[in-house]
Amino acid sequence: MASAGRWACLGLFLTLCPVVRADSQWPPEVAAGARVQVRLPEAQFQVGGHRGQLLRGRVVHLAQDSLYLAVTDSVGPLAIPRSLIERLDYSRGVPSRTTSAAIQGIRMGVAVALLVAGLNELDDDSNLSFGEAALLGGGVGVALGAVVGALRPEERWRRVRLEVAVPASF
Repeated sequence: MASAGRWACLGLFLTLCPVVRADSQWPPEVAAGARVQVRLPEAQFQVGGHRGQLLRGRVVHLAQDSLYLAVTDSVGPLAIPRSLIERLDYSRGVPSRTTSAAIQGIRMGVAVALLVAGLNELDDDSNLSFGEAALLGGGVGVALGAVVGALRPEERWRRVRLEVAVPASF
């Protein structure tokens, strides 16, 4: 009889114990109207080295176990089961041309400065010091990066962590 009492207590405890289902909640960044990109599983490797299908669109509706995505070329929203989502990112928007030019200019400036300075060190016949070569390469890199950034600002994405079910703490 004591064994049956333990089972009854365990059953009562599990019935009354609150459980938070984090997998039924979507992060606040993923709300109706948000622009997201979702990576879904795919059996074959694709160009770029990633396995998976990448879909971009606006969130139409969120259900407990599905995300409904409006993709530009689709007739209606696509229902994407949460269990199939390998990765989820939300859009932080496209920066202004000025901001994009500055960011790309700095990135390319640093990369070209290091490249030119490194190549200069390998050349024994060069008349430039390491610093002069880095300055020259950095200037060219900043100019090229600024032009590319101004002409082609790219959308910025931030990854969203999808959580699994966890028991509530007391």
